[in-house]
This record gives sequence, C-alpha cells and structure tokens, in this order.
Amino acid sequence: MATNSSSFPEAEAGTAGEQTRMALIMAGIRLFGAKGFEATSTREIAAEAKANIASIAYHFGGKAGLRLACAEMVGRRIQAVAGPALRAIDPGKDPAAAQAGFERVIMGVADFMLGQVEARDIASFMVREMGAAGPVFDKVYADFIVPVHRSLCGLLGLTTGHDPESDLIRLGTFSIAGQVVYFRIGHAIVAKRMEWKEVGPGEVEAIKAVILSNIRAFVATNRKPG
Repeated sequence: MATNSSSFPEAEAGTAGEQTRMALIMAGIRLFGAKGFEATSTREIAAEAKANIASIAYHFGGKAGLRLACAEMVGRRIQAVAGPALRAIDPGKDPAAAQAGFERVIMGVADFMLGQVEARDIASFMVREMGAAGPVFDKVYADFIVPVHRSLCGLLGLTTGHDPESDLIRLGTFSIAGQVVYFRIGHAIVAKRMEWKEVGPGEVEAIKAVILSNIRAFVATNRKPG
C-alpha cells in the first residue's frame, strides 16, 4: 500500500525512556500481529525494538503488560482517525447530512488504513486480538470498538430510517467497515489479482470508489420509504 508515515507519531518525541517504551510498543504490535502473542518471545521484541530485554519488564511489567499497552495504542490510533470526524458531525435529523458524515468517516478510515505504513501492523494486530477472548479483547472492544461502531450506527440508522441498534444497521456497519480492513490485510491478494505493480494513490482511490458505491447501495436498498 502507499505509505505516508514510517512510524507512530508518538515515537517522534520524548525522553530516551519514552522513546524506548514506544519502540517496544511498535515492535509488539508488529510481532504480535504477525506471529501471535504466544509465539512471540520477549527476546524477539527487544531485538526488534533495539532495546534491552529487561526494559520490557521495567516499562510494562512483562509481556502481558506490553500486549495491553499495544492494544491501548492501537485503540488510540483508531480513535485519532475516526474520533475527530465523528465529533464534527451534527446531522440533526437530516438523513442526507447523516449519510454524508458516515461516508466521510469511512473514507477517512480508508485513507488511513490503505495509505499509512503503520496500518498494516495495526490491522494484523486487530485481526489476531479480536479473534481471541481475554483482557486485551475486552479493553479494545469496550474502549474503542463500541464507541466508534455505535456512532457509525447512529449515522447509518438516521440515513436509512432504521433503529441504530437494529440487527440490520449493526451488521451493515460491520460489513462496510470490514471492507476497509479486508483491503488492508488482503492487499497482496488484491494487488496480484488486479495486476497492480503497487497500490499507490490511484489504486487507493479506485478501492475507495468501490467502498463508497457499496455504502450507497446499502442505503438505497434499506432506506425506509417516505
């Protein structure tokens, strides 16, 4: 995918200790996402972060603490992408404004997921962690997934005239957001099948156009008459 950033923004500043902590979190997200929590050793994480292995215990209390810190970082990045756009939307009771806001948020998330190098590791980490019950799943779900999903459901519900908490709207929101995640984690398959040498800005726009078309098709199919 196209890349506009080489690291998490928080890694750019701070004391040496803060930079080490951030390097460990970035390494954890990358390795836990690629190999899974159990298969990743603290030695591998320290080597990836170019840090002393003892620094994992110092900063996080151990590998489990690092895993939770990784989840919190991923959640904050998701909120940083979607949160400001969601807070800026005030559709009142206007379905058209709600649809425009919904589309704007999804397109913004797509820009991040398809255009930022960090998104590859974030997507892999999320897919692994969201498939395994436990404290990390519970925290990411409660603190980050639910607030964003509920806000999007509110917009899609107003757009279509359905209850935001109905099965249709909750599942529809998941299906639309899931397309963005798939195009990130499945980018190699997509690029090969599309015979793209790279997934640059033009290719990203083509993907976004399809997702936008799918949003509008869902709305047209499910909008209540009148």
